[in-house]
Amino acid sequence: MLDLLKKWEREIGSQVGIDELEFQIMTGSIGAREATVESHHHIESLAQLEAFFAKIGKIDAHAKWGKEIEPYVVSGTSL
Repeated sequence: MLDLLKKWEREIGSQVGIDELEFQIMTGSIGAREATVESHHHIESLAQLEAFFAKIGKIDAHAKWGKEIEPYVVSGTSL
């Protein structure tokens, strides 16, 4: 899963300005479940977030990546 998130950051996130959002991938088992992987983004405004979503929604590779991670994600789960 970590490799797939890094691939997304390189190949898809780079197309939508992910470098401006202080993107981080976090995982660990101290006080957290071992299978938990999180991605964090820092946004300055709702407008910046909306622009990010508008851009990413137009990238076919993002939809393909979503299908690629399906075997590793349990639908409907959250912390």
